[in-house]
Amino acid sequence: MPITRRSFAFAALGGALLPAVPALPALAKAPFAGAQAPGVYRLKLGGFEVTVLSDGTLPLETKIFSGDPAGAAKLLESAFLPKDAVVTSVNEWLVNTGDKLVLVDTGTSNVFAPTLGRMAGNLAAAGVDLATVDAIILTHMHPDHAAGLLTPDKKVAFANATVHVNEAEYAFWTSADNAAKAPADFKPFFELARNAIKPYADAGKVMMIKEGEVMPGISAVLAPGHTVGHTMLRLSSQGSDLLIWGDIVHTAALQFPEPDRALAFDTDMPMAIATRKRVFDMVVTDRLMIAGAHLPFPGLGHVAKASAGYAYVPVPWGETL
Repeated sequence: MPITRRSFAFAALGGALLPAVPALPALAKAPFAGAQAPGVYRLKLGGFEVTVLSDGTLPLETKIFSGDPAGAAKLLESAFLPKDAVVTSVNEWLVNTGDKLVLVDTGTSNVFAPTLGRMAGNLAAAGVDLATVDAIILTHMHPDHAAGLLTPDKKVAFANATVHVNEAEYAFWTSADNAAKAPADFKPFFELARNAIKPYADAGKVMMIKEGEVMPGISAVLAPGHTVGHTMLRLSSQGSDLLIWGDIVHTAALQFPEPDRALAFDTDMPMAIATRKRVFDMVVTDRLMIAGAHLPFPGLGHVAKASAGYAYVPVPWGETL
């Protein structure tokens, strides 16, 4: 029942009329927990159940974003964030369609920062065995999305899953020519992508996707720029929709108000900017709920048009599905 001024007053009065409770004896000090709760969040989407999983966090230096550094510092300061580097979430999604368990992106395993690699543990905390995952869909093949295909000891992590990836994305990251021509800083990205997916390809468990339906209720929407085959996933069930948009945004405090800010890791920065603006306009117009890989966990919300640029409106936390 919504709280009104009248009902709030009655609640306050009722509280005042309760008998006094005798003071309890002082309790012994409790030990500190020393750990955060598991990074797991669930929501109901029509006939689907979506579980958001955290792989951890990663600091992104402000200097890797294009645009005026002083303006970026001002935006971050106004959002109560440090000016030099902002901690960004790394999120993945498990979609239970009622028929299949579909994992969208896999996290980093142990190839990136020590603050990452939590996805497998959070999946276990959610009560899911990696062997029960039927399919994996990659938004793209950067290591924070694809490296978790392997365990820390470089074994196949998902023994019974087929991996779905955009065909242009797969061709780009597995190309020896592209790897040879890449700048030195980007060469490890090629090696990590190639190593992560190779065991699945060797076993005949990689399927190429384009735009359109990947499986019932899950459709691929091409959103290139960040990578050549960067792909969003639109989930649709019983009249409810969710757009998993992958890496459309890396730092909310910068890229919503100023979507022209590109990232040094974008394969095609002008295209990434154009795609971000197109997607923003689409989700504003359609009032579509979005899920972002690098929005603060659990990274679910809406996009609103603001006086300058756009604004991110997180979905309120819900106790029940």
